[in-house]
Amino acid sequence: MKNRDQPEVDLKNGILYGTLKQIRLGTDVDPESPNLLQTWVCTIQPKNSKALISLLKQNYDDEPRIRHLKRLTKVGDHIKAIICPYEEESQRNEISNSLRSLEYDDLEVIKVPRDQASTRETTLKWSSIWPLTWKGNPNHQFLNTVKFDMTQERQMVNELLSYLEQTNNSDSSVTVMAKEVDNKIAIQTVALNKGERHPSQHSVMKAIDAIARNENNQRKDGKQERGYLCTDMIVYTTHEPCVMCSMALVHSRIVRCTYLKPVSPGGGMESSYYLGDLDGLNWKFQIWRWLGEPELSRLNEAVDNVRLEY
Repeated sequence: MKNRDQPEVDLKNGILYGTLKQIRLGTDVDPESPNLLQTWVCTIQPKNSKALISLLKQNYDDEPRIRHLKRLTKVGDHIKAIICPYEEESQRNEISNSLRSLEYDDLEVIKVPRDQASTRETTLKWSSIWPLTWKGNPNHQFLNTVKFDMTQERQMVNELLSYLEQTNNSDSSVTVMAKEVDNKIAIQTVALNKGERHPSQHSVMKAIDAIARNENNQRKDGKQERGYLCTDMIVYTTHEPCVMCSMALVHSRIVRCTYLKPVSPGGGMESSYYLGDLDGLNWKFQIWRWLGEPELSRLNEAVDNVRLEY
């Protein structure tokens, strides 16, 4: 998206432009022992280091899971080198074939730190397992580089609130599914919940269902099938999605979700499981809570005005 605003960053609280608060489980408080990742490692003579580095760049240089690790480390009179993450034992033959032009000894599987540490001190501690590179707090790097077009973001939030005001129901929630088209955020579908309690009737679930129905119609017309339903979708919703809705967004593989009102204890993001930023699931996405006072006041006023009518 072009012409994005330069972010005003509050690194301590994870807030951009004074308006978007990052919601994440995060790893800012580092454990004594890191989570570990299994990797394939070979042992070589130091004289073969240059040839191995060239081979790794040619065949194994596009793996983001090991970019925070130093690829080579000296152990005694030998060099140990990380080839790639371990997936299954059948990789052994493939890796052996790729190394056949190189003199190497053992090809083994070892465990190394899975994540980049968030402090220099923790980097040094974890490097006793395998050497890591320190490039600064990874989340701070993200916050310093991510940018939003705040004019468009406010427009989307205010359109969301306009739909809410039209429901005239104090228990309503609204979800908008959008995506970037030619550097503009374009609404793809709008879904309303007028107080229905069952999760399948929540506005997030209705929005995903609308995208699915549209996809089904596209397939009937013989148009190219999408992969996951919402891989390029941006979600705006008045209320923090519940656990079921949050998991549905994970499985739909959205880009990011912005909501205005946290829902405790029923929310599935900041109120409980941080779904969307939880390790071990098959997808992660950005989560933001809107802090803009004019929009939050408008949300509260819409709810209060409806209640006054009863």
